[in-house]
Formats: sequence, C-alpha cells, structure tokens
Amino acid sequence: MSDELTAVLRRVSHVPGVRGAMVVEADAGVPVVAEVAADAAGDVVAAFASALYGRTAQAAATGGFGALQSLHLEADDGHVLVAGAGELIVVVLAAKDAQLGMVRLETMRAAQALS
Repeated sequence: MSDELTAVLRRVSHVPGVRGAMVVEADAGVPVVAEVAADAAGDVVAAFASALYGRTAQAAATGGFGALQSLHLEADDGHVLVAGAGELIVVVLAAKDAQLGMVRLETMRAAQALS
C-alpha cells in the first residue's frame, strides 16, 4: 500500500503551485505518507487538517448537507485542500497563485484512488 500512497502523492505534488501533499490518518491526524517542504510543518498541518475536516464533516451532516467530500481553506499566502478517502484524508498545500482547478482535480482523484 505504501507504494500506492507514494504514487498518488507524487501525482498531486507535481501540479504547478503545490507546495506539499500528505495522506493522513483521519482520526489520529498523523501523516501516513508525506511530501512537504521542510518549512511546511507537516505534522502540525496534518493534525490541523484532520481536526478541521472532522468538525466540518460533523457540521455538514448536522446541517443536512450530507457527507463532506472536500474542504478548501484559503489564507493570505496560500491554500489547504483536504479530501476524504475513507479512513484517510488527502491534504494538499498550494501556493497563493496555484492553478486551483488543477490542484482540486488532482486532490479529488487522489482521494478516489485511495477510497
């Protein structure tokens, strides 16, 4: 499975503007496989993304929106995209000027490949 995870991450990581990508255990918030820059604090981002995804999934269900598919956080200097893949989540860090359509497409493809 590790080779499959690495291949999925490599595809996402090669999208222009992507600064890092991780497959994270959804409940624990621990990276299973990661390709992130040293300055990206991957463990912290993984834990944050996992908690945020879990809470947002609860809110979506409570609000009657059904199951959460993905989450996009936009900040001053970039983006964090998170997509569910069963017990795993795919977390992608993208630069402010990244091609978000392509980043989102590859993030969703990665999640589907892992589901």
